Amino acid sequence: MFQWTEKFEPQQDWVALIIILIFSLCVHLLKINPHQFKLLVSFWRSNTYFKIYEKEKYVNNLNMFNLTLTMISLITMTLLSYFFYEKIMMSLLGGISYIIFFILLCTFILIRYFLLKFIFRLANHSEIYLNTIFRSISFYGIISIYSLFFFSIYYYRFPSNNYLLIIIYIVIFCSIFLSHLAIYTRIIITNPNRLVYLILYLCTFKISPWLWLYKSIY
Repeated sequence: MFQWTEKFEPQQDWVALIIILIFSLCVHLLKINPHQFKLLVSFWRSNTYFKIYEKEKYVNNLNMFNLTLTMISLITMTLLSYFFYEKIMMSLLGGISYIIFFILLCTFILIRYFLLKFIFRLANHSEIYLNTIFRSISFYGIISIYSLFFFSIYYYRFPSNNYLLIIIYIVIFCSIFLSHLAIYTRIIITNPNRLVYLILYLCTFKISPWLWLYKSIY
């Protein structure tokens, strides 16, 4: 019979607080724009979602819906990254707090955001940048919401099942890869001349950080 596993460890209470916080942010999104949120979580209707909301009024990064969705993604991905580190990499690099993880991730994203904005503005492709960021925020948001759901099942029902955790991570990585592939394919199809900018972006902001991380560990 299916039963939730009780979690009595005081040091793990922060995980429950984070889950509640993300749930509250999702409720906030629902209040801001119910139709947009319901269409967003219906990932099988993503084409309809972008046809309706990929407009100047909605793609602004400072739009409250986009800001809240970004916070959901940041908090969720940091939580998932922390558990990946704790379960797999801690023996290599030692302990580190969730707060440090969150600060490092936010710092990296902010630096990349302003650099990308500057580069695209110099190349006179600000509109492409806004649409690309909007799609990225949307994809990360929906992946984060569903990822948190499955992570909660793991955390409260199967906390000692590392195989389930690995499966969840594999699904998340595949989802992120496919979403980025869809974004990049759309950019190339729209204008093949943008392939050069895309290659520079991938090499500078997608591949280099992982190579740096690999070299710092090994």
